[in-house]
Amino acid sequence: MGTPLLEAFELIAHSKKLARRLDAAAAELAKRPGLADEKAWLETARVRLARACEGIGDLPIRVLQLEELESMRGDRARELQGEVVDALERLHAGIGFAASPRSPLIEALFANAKLPVLRRVEREELERFCADFEKRLASGYAKRMLADETYAVVVPAIQLVRAAFEAWRAAFHYPPIDDEAARALSEELVIVAHRLDLPSRQARLLAQAALLSARELLDEYDLTPKPRRRGAPDPDTHAILEQDPPDPDAPTAEELAELEGLGDDADAGSSEDAQAGGADEPAESPARAKPKRSKDKPGRA
Repeated sequence: MGTPLLEAFELIAHSKKLARRLDAAAAELAKRPGLADEKAWLETARVRLARACEGIGDLPIRVLQLEELESMRGDRARELQGEVVDALERLHAGIGFAASPRSPLIEALFANAKLPVLRRVEREELERFCADFEKRLASGYAKRMLADETYAVVVPAIQLVRAAFEAWRAAFHYPPIDDEAARALSEELVIVAHRLDLPSRQARLLAQAALLSARELLDEYDLTPKPRRRGAPDPDTHAILEQDPPDPDAPTAEELAELEGLGDDADAGSSEDAQAGGADEPAESPARAKPKRSKDKPGRA
């Protein structure tokens, strides 16, 4: 079981990921005719979670300074590695749009690199690619070509690539923080996670209800309910949904107490009558008298 800080971090990370999935699912469901109620439920889920996520900012990044969350730094580095490749792909496409998909500048910068593969390589290999790319970007040919007006539109994309490189490299170096700063950061993390817990669960349940009529979207956007561990309680199950409602015709607690009191009074009255009768036995009523058995066998005179 994880620590409270780790669980809080995972809840925040899940909420931000869920918000993106809800946006995508709502956009896809909007393309389908009808389903007015379902679209309204999904929009309610999306808006509710989006409002709850407001103000989070860079908290998921800042809390990685905490020693308790050191194990999560690798996940952040992999996420930033993907952003590096995203930036490179945008630059590649931008050069192709500005000049031509066969522009010599593409060959000069990328050297036939397989960008999708870079998403899965180890840190050392990606570092080698980044260092080589920076050298190519600083070459005389690249500078001359990028100074031309034709490529002016790709200058912002180059800046984004450099920023992505820096962010990815920084993910491996977290300066230590003092105890007071760590305590304040931990408290902020727990408070934000507590604020997100209920809206996240409600949003997921609303989305599941909305997408039941389009079940393939549940799987596509990873909104399918996960099986619970054996014996684990379901936090999203309410007793009112699991138990039958009380019978409106059944007596209330006060009425039951009154009926029980009547029963006690009747028992007390019977006891008093028995004591008043003393030792005299009541005469046996004719209706309850046992018939006398005849000694004669049937059929004999």
